[in-house]
Amino acid sequence: MNSKIALILSVGMLAATALAGCSTGAAEGSSVKQNDETSQTLEIWQRKAPGSPSDKVGQEVAAAFSDATGIKVEFTSILEDFEIKLQQRASQGDLPDIVINDTAQLGNMKTQGLLREIVPADIEGSDKIKPRAWEGAKAADGKFYGVPHTAQTVALFNRSDWRKNVGAEVPTTWDELVKLWESYATGDPTGTGKDVAGLGVPGSTKRGYISWNTSSFFWSGGGEYFKDNGSGKFTSEVASDGSVAAAKWIRGLVCEHDVLQPGVGSQDTTNVKELFQTGAVGSYLVAPYELASFDLKPGKDVVEVFALPAGPAGLTTLAEGNNVYLMAGSANEMAQEKFAEWAVSAEGQTVAMAGDREGNLVRVPVNSDVDMSKIRADSRWQMFEKLYDENGRYVPAVPNWAPFLNASAETLNTLISDCSLDVADQMNKLDEKFTAELEAQGALAE
Repeated sequence: MNSKIALILSVGMLAATALAGCSTGAAEGSSVKQNDETSQTLEIWQRKAPGSPSDKVGQEVAAAFSDATGIKVEFTSILEDFEIKLQQRASQGDLPDIVINDTAQLGNMKTQGLLREIVPADIEGSDKIKPRAWEGAKAADGKFYGVPHTAQTVALFNRSDWRKNVGAEVPTTWDELVKLWESYATGDPTGTGKDVAGLGVPGSTKRGYISWNTSSFFWSGGGEYFKDNGSGKFTSEVASDGSVAAAKWIRGLVCEHDVLQPGVGSQDTTNVKELFQTGAVGSYLVAPYELASFDLKPGKDVVEVFALPAGPAGLTTLAEGNNVYLMAGSANEMAQEKFAEWAVSAEGQTVAMAGDREGNLVRVPVNSDVDMSKIRADSRWQMFEKLYDENGRYVPAVPNWAPFLNASAETLNTLISDCSLDVADQMNKLDEKFTAELEAQGALAE
C-alpha cells in the first residue's frame, strides 16, 4: 500500500466517523438540521480540469439549473488529487453537497460513509433512466448510492490513412486486428520511415490504468474477475482458464507481437492521447469524449472509429460514466434532490451534452427519452450509444472495486514488463490477493 492510498483510507475512516451521526441518508430521512428550503444553495464538485472545455460546460449546466429552479450553485472543477481534496473536506465534516464523479468510485466513497442512499422511485424521472445505467449506481448491498448522469463505452479510434497505406480492411476478427497493428509497426504506414506503434495503451498502474484500459479485451477474451454468488458474496475468477487465456493475449501484444508503444508500462491516458494525436501510434481504444479533440488533431479526415471485433467470448466493452452523488451531511437535501432530478431530465441531459462541442459532460444520455440524433449531428455518437446499450458492462459491484483494480493493474503491468514470467503463475498470485481482499471486505462466499 503506498502512502497516498494509506492517507485516503485513514482519512476516510475519520470522515465516516464524522459523518455517521450527521445523516442517515435519503432513504431513511435526514437527522441533519436542514437549511430553509427557500434559502438552500449547492456546492458542486466535478472531477475535471479547471479551465477546460468540460469546466466551461459544467458552468453552463450550473447556470441552466439555477435559471430553472432558482437554486444558487457554486460549481468547481478539480482534477489533480481530487480524491485527496475530497477526503480533506470529509475529515472536516464539510463535504460538497454534490459530487459528479466516476461510477467506479461509488464503492470507494460508499464504504467510507460519504454518500446518501438513493431510492430510485423517489427521484422524479427515474423511470426514464435506462436500466443498464442504474447498474452503475448500485453497490454490492443491492442499494443505490448515486443517480446516473452520463454513460459511455469504448471503441477503437484508428488512423484510416495508415490502414489504407498498408492495404488492410477494417478488421473483423482479433487475428486481423493484431495483423493490422503489426503492419503499422513494421510496414511504414506513414511513408516516412518513422518508427510507430500499432496500438497505444495506458499501461501504468496509476489509478489502475492498465487494467481499466484492457478490461474490454479481458472480458471479450474470456476473462472474469469474480463469480457472483448472490447476496453480496463473490469468489475470485482471475485464475480461471478463461482469465489466464485473456491475460496471455493481452501480454502477447508486447511479448509476442510487439505492437504497443515503447515505455507502455509507465504511461497514462494523457501520454497515450498525445501519442495518438502526434502520429506515434495507429490505434487507441477510448471513449467518445475524445471525438472532438481527435477531429482537430490528428484530424477528422484521417481518423475512423469502429467497434472492436468480437473476441473468443464475444464482445463486452467497458461501460463507464458519471453519477450525481448526493453527499452525506448536507444541510441542503432538498436542493441536492432537485439537482439530481434536473440533471437526468431531458433539459438537463441536453444542456450537458453540449451538442457536438468538446467538453460535453453527458456522452451517451441515460434518459431514454433523449434522441441523440436530434441533438448531435455527428452520427458516430450513435455507434457508441448502440455499443453501450448492447455490449456495455460496468465493473463488478463488489463493496470497493479500487483495491481489486489496483491489484489487477499491478499484475498486468508486471506481465508486460517481464516476458519471462509465467502468466498462470502470476494470475494465481492475483487470485490469492482477490480472495484475501474479498474476505477483508466481508464479501467472500463460503
